[in-house]
Amino acid sequence: MGWLKKTLAKVGFGSAEVSVELDSTTLMQGEQTKVLVTVTGGDVVQQVDAVELKVCCDYMGWEELRTQGEQGRKKQRRRKTHVLAKWFLPDAFTSEPGKSQRFESTMGLPLNAPLSMGDGKIWLEVNLDIPMGKDTLSKTELTVKPDTQLDAAFSALEDSGFRIEKVKNEEVERQPIPFEQQFEWAPVLEPYQSVFRDMTLVATRSDGSLHLAMTFGRQGEGIGAAVGRFVGANKLSRELTVTGSAEEVAAEVKTLLEQISQ
Repeated sequence: MGWLKKTLAKVGFGSAEVSVELDSTTLMQGEQTKVLVTVTGGDVVQQVDAVELKVCCDYMGWEELRTQGEQGRKKQRRRKTHVLAKWFLPDAFTSEPGKSQRFESTMGLPLNAPLSMGDGKIWLEVNLDIPMGKDTLSKTELTVKPDTQLDAAFSALEDSGFRIEKVKNEEVERQPIPFEQQFEWAPVLEPYQSVFRDMTLVATRSDGSLHLAMTFGRQGEGIGAAVGRFVGANKLSRELTVTGSAEEVAAEVKTLLEQISQ
């Protein structure tokens, strides 16, 4: 019976279990929260070499398909996972049958963590590294809100008559993060509704500042406008780096909108 239990534990039956509690699962970008990890022993004694914690998110990217007898390369879109942050609890320990052990840690959400908008997800993943056995995994989904500066920029756009229509995490050839979160806006009020067709915004953090990259699509009619959209001639790109308070961020965004609509 002892041999059977050990064998089953190696493939995941009757092995140790892990659960996670957070002070809050709703966080702002850059915010910290306490994490309580509880490991409950299974049917046999198991050595746990490490407890690994990761903040992960997903995004849409491209994957090459392996084909035989065909020329060229084919790609398909698929959902990928990116690790935003990773750390370990410091000590190895032994998991005793039926006994629970608790460990405290702190999770810091990266400033460039994508917001919980669109179909992208972000979560905390906790894994028990068990030698000669099946690792045990726990996932806790997180809700990420914009920090005060980005929230102020969004509020300024909404006050000016723009509305978010779509949010997506798209793969880009850029390091260290292999994707960017794109916010697609549409003007719904004048004067911007007559001037612009849409706007795409990408927000990033660097050295304590907020960088906004905005691409506006101009309004137009007829064949000329269609050709312009095709070649990108009707696009207007602007970048804005802000470091001040929420009020200052909102004022700078509104000033930029006023300048480009004249």
